[in-house]
Amino acid sequence: MGKEISAFEKWLKNLENMTASQELKEALQIIAQEAFERFGARMWFAEILGKRWSHIAGCGGDFPLPPEQIPLTPRFGLVAEAWGSLSEKETFLSFLRNFLTQRSASSGKKES
Repeated sequence: MGKEISAFEKWLKNLENMTASQELKEALQIIAQEAFERFGARMWFAEILGKRWSHIAGCGGDFPLPPEQIPLTPRFGLVAEAWGSLSEKETFLSFLRNFLTQRSASSGKKES
């Protein structure tokens, strides 16, 4: 018997399809918006430049205080708010790490 795919995994696959042809900034914006609509979790993506996190895309408005900064790759991170509503947090973070790693590997130039 095959493994059943959960609704969350279907949502992640749909996100992957929705962002496949987008530039990185637009893809991250779509991911942030979809996560907000589905879970109410506000998130911002940032490029990590030493100790500085430079905003790339995500929910509008101010960063949450205090920010929950989550490094995803050596180059990119996530600032998040309202994680309590996201029960599949680790699966989602794994998806984001894989997404950013694949995007970085497929692009020899800097995307932003």
